[in-house]
Amino acid sequence: MLKEFAQYLVSLKDNKTYNIHGDTYSDHDLVRIKPHIDRPANLSVSGLDSIVKLVRNELDMFENLPVFIRVDDARTVSVFTTYDDMMCRDSLYTAKCDVPGFRDGFREYEQAIIELRSKFSPGPGVDYLLDLLSRMSKDSGVTTRDNGVSQEVEARQGVSLKALVQVKPRVALRPFHTFLEVEQPVSEFLLRLDDDGNVGLFEADGGMWQQTAKASIAAYFEDKLAQEVKDGKIVVMM
Repeated sequence: MLKEFAQYLVSLKDNKTYNIHGDTYSDHDLVRIKPHIDRPANLSVSGLDSIVKLVRNELDMFENLPVFIRVDDARTVSVFTTYDDMMCRDSLYTAKCDVPGFRDGFREYEQAIIELRSKFSPGPGVDYLLDLLSRMSKDSGVTTRDNGVSQEVEARQGVSLKALVQVKPRVALRPFHTFLEVEQPVSEFLLRLDDDGNVGLFEADGGMWQQTAKASIAAYFEDKLAQEVKDGKIVVMM
């Protein structure tokens, strides 16, 4: 009995197949154990210049060429190899932009002044907004007239002095949106001022700045790694 029971247990390990209506079925799940292959660990950096230095110094280490530089979005770049013999790619480097960025919405007068000076590239749009806000004070009474297209703001200073200011409905600004190695893209912003003097900035270009930023990043790599691109060792893409 023990011998027969042992033979029965052994038979349970056998992989049996059944043909049912032309399809083959197995009564065991087979799991493939992947062989161990040493692969490079992905290195994360914060600037485009770091990617250029890494590629230039380490490109000769990789047998599987070309190496691809992909601009994933305005704040992310990834670098990876082509397929190897196992049909796998190596993820080499990742660049993540660490600029503060800018968020839509209303902010208090003082906060708006700080953000205009710290989160935007200098330009006519910033100068216009700073000049506009300089005509207002936190203690001034503010009245707005809005017809949905343009807006007028009446800033009252003291008892008798009043200034009627025409506010542009759209202002072109260049917030720090992407890597500092490339020029920051221009975006149009809707400008709104409420009765409490809060300043509202709302992006109004439909996200087109992201495509501009991606194109600028790709052009940066094509310029800095021009010889490697020409030799077919590097492929830059969006």
